[in-house]
Amino acid sequence: MTNYTHQTAPTQFVETGGIRFAYRRFGKAGGLPLVFNQHYTGTMDYWDPLVTDGIAKNREVILFNNAGISSSSGEVPATFEEMGTNAIAFIRALGLKKVDVLGFSMGGLVAQEITLQAPELVRRLILVGTGPRGGEGMQPMPFHSLAVPGPESSRRWRWNRERRCAPAESQHSFPSSIARQVPCSNIYPTGRRPSAHGNKC
Repeated sequence: MTNYTHQTAPTQFVETGGIRFAYRRFGKAGGLPLVFNQHYTGTMDYWDPLVTDGIAKNREVILFNNAGISSSSGEVPATFEEMGTNAIAFIRALGLKKVDVLGFSMGGLVAQEITLQAPELVRRLILVGTGPRGGEGMQPMPFHSLAVPGPESSRRWRWNRERRCAPAESQHSFPSSIARQVPCSNIYPTGRRPSAHGNKC
């Protein structure tokens, strides 16, 4: 077990194929490490320490910035296939022959590419909050799944054809005429979501 945690592990660098990858390693050494692939626009600093430190109690954790992200050099590829190729190069540059791979959101698409391109490298693939390879065939999330009913509502839904209460990033996917939703007070404690695009609950 190293003495490092998510917050104290030093940033290290490894270079391969002209790309200088930034990464951190911490946790219980000796077994297969778990390599984390982050979400869209995220860096290795975006992982929740409660999650990474919790996992690190029993195994080694590797966080890294893929090519072109934050402190890693290179360019961000235009395809998930290329992102997967870069991630494989990073893992092999560390001298690792076998790892477990975790991908969250867009990182899950990259993790699938790692597994498809280098199946001999991956023992286990862990997908969290993600979709099929390349996002093919994915549909917008049902509107009501974005809402967490409050205790006062007892999971009672209502239709609202005039107003919409949802995270701003989801609004474009759900026409107000068909949005099935719950009262604003059941989604946000204050009864209102943060203002975006001029829309307010």
